Amino acid sequence: MRNFPVKIEDKEYWISRSMAVAVFVFDPITRSFLAVKRGEGCPDNVGKWCCPCGYLDYDETLQDAAYRELHEETGLEKEDVSPLRINHIDDNINSNRQNVTVIYDCVYYHLKINPLTTKYSEPNEIGEIKWIPAPDIDKYQWAFDHDKIIKSILSDKNNL
Repeated sequence: MRNFPVKIEDKEYWISRSMAVAVFVFDPITRSFLAVKRGEGCPDNVGKWCCPCGYLDYDETLQDAAYRELHEETGLEKEDVSPLRINHIDDNINSNRQNVTVIYDCVYYHLKINPLTTKYSEPNEIGEIKWIPAPDIDKYQWAFDHDKIIKSILSDKNNL
């Protein structure tokens, strides 16, 4: 599909491939990753695990979207994690929706412990939230190749 304009209330928007963000939060103390299980309200990959992720809203920066998704899906605040670092950009044209996804990673701070919660997410979007220990990554079914990204991040951290 080609890009095309749509006019809404006298403002023109261009319809094109969607921008998305994914946030991989690593806890160095427990060597685990923050993950969410996709709930019944998700359009696909229901019951599979992924890191907090979602779409960029209009009038929002990529980093703002990443922090918003992290908060909506887990309850964590910007202050709970280190500054976001762009890990890579996934622009695979063969993905199911042809999203362009900016993959961020960050480290969880143990300064202020906010409880994990789904109260800010869409109804039935998140089935469960938990910290998954790095050695247990392969024990879970993952959406969007997030397990491969986690392993790549772990490999980078082991080389530090």
